[in-house]
Amino acid sequence: MKSLAGTVDDVIVIDTGSADDTVAISQQYGARLGYFAWCNDFSAARNHALAQVEHEWVLYIDADERLMVPDMAHWRACLADATKAALNLRLHPKLGWTGYSEMRVFRNDLRIKFAGEIHERIQPAVQAVCAADGLAVGDTNVSLQHVGYEADQRPKLARNIPLLQAYLAREPDRVYCWWHLGEQHRLMGEPTEAMAAWQNGVAAVLAQPHAEPSDSLVFAALVAARYQAGLPVDDLLAEALGMFPGQYTLLWMAGKRALERGAYEQAQQIFSDLAAIDPAQLFDPHAAYDHGLFTHMAQESLAITAFRAGAFAAAAAHYRQAALTSPDPAPLQAKAALASAKASVLAKQSQAQMSSVAPQ
Repeated sequence: MKSLAGTVDDVIVIDTGSADDTVAISQQYGARLGYFAWCNDFSAARNHALAQVEHEWVLYIDADERLMVPDMAHWRACLADATKAALNLRLHPKLGWTGYSEMRVFRNDLRIKFAGEIHERIQPAVQAVCAADGLAVGDTNVSLQHVGYEADQRPKLARNIPLLQAYLAREPDRVYCWWHLGEQHRLMGEPTEAMAAWQNGVAAVLAQPHAEPSDSLVFAALVAARYQAGLPVDDLLAEALGMFPGQYTLLWMAGKRALERGAYEQAQQIFSDLAAIDPAQLFDPHAAYDHGLFTHMAQESLAITAFRAGAFAAAAAHYRQAALTSPDPAPLQAKAALASAKASVLAKQSQAQMSSVAPQ
């Protein structure tokens, strides 16, 4: 709640049965504390919280998220805009990841309620209010940093998997929930079930007349799972890139496949394009990316590409660059030394050959 200080007028905490220090911390920071018996329905809990709101705007935030407001004047101007019914913030789902757009601020309007027992949404209700009142949804550079995924996720899996399964049985077109169900199975150590969920998500996308940009997540997850399982991925990857040509995770996978095929120029171009992106400045409204994709992962891949192509000096340079941002730099530094040594041997051999053919 520290991150909310000075940016909101009121904090409402709804406790659904915590066993930690939630209540004490809420009281310590002066939050209004309410209780709601957990009933396997996130919307019910959030709508209970909405009933307590007394101000014009609502920001909904979880306990493992932190609000970041880079410019208070901009934030106040957004809230003063009478033409907006809601605002999209930038949600960073993990530490060290870029943000994507998520509707987290909306007017306190009785017509706006959450729907869906998991991955609850206000978007349909907001869209209806916009249509009825001639309003729009705005965007802001205010961010939320999610820190929960750094903790052990296993306690949540037993709750989330049945909720997702039940929800998808009624709403099979909710592609994001197929992605999340697969991710939950992956974390549970159930790769077969994870792959099946992602396959269902891909099938749901292909059955629709138009794909949403965020649907790329389920394609990327399925390609990665098939790749790790040693299954063919080229056709699926090509299909995914045809639908989502600017999706960086898919491009990364295309670079890896090009490298494996020995298509070094193609691989180098892909990895160079990724390395040229500054993740601190990148904002894709539809997907979040690990910063490493554009830093040490791209540089290491460039190093491997150069090494296999026999460009050992370039490989050494890329390995050294990768080591600067890698969480485990030592192996990269060792590879840089090896590539540098091979480059030195190659240079000496070339120099010796030039000397042997020089005129006497």
